[in-house]
Amino acid sequence: MIVCSCLIITDAQIEQALLEILRSPDAPLPTPGVVYRHLAKKMVCCGCSPLAVSTIYRKIDELAQRGVVCPYACANAQGRLRKCASDTLAERLIELHPLKPRRIESPAPTPQGSALEPA
Repeated sequence: MIVCSCLIITDAQIEQALLEILRSPDAPLPTPGVVYRHLAKKMVCCGCSPLAVSTIYRKIDELAQRGVVCPYACANAQGRLRKCASDTLAERLIELHPLKPRRIESPAPTPQGSALEPA
């Protein structure tokens, strides 16, 4: 999906930049400006900014779910992004894609004396 039509930046490029940014020991807050600079691009009209923020927010969540980036670093970045985006169109776009609750399920206990075992 194209996020910025001026510079032809896709969500896949944003994801790759986020991987590199969030893996650094002193990762900055991945705002659109930081991500675009990482891609060696400069925002032109800034019309893509709200979509870029929501894409960054969503991609951070996907990276944490896949386990390729520390989930604590991702949660911290998402919280900071959400705070920066408060009362803007970006916040409304983030709210359109609510995070799915993550549940860690333990393996089901195996019944003792199963009907499948010979007596």
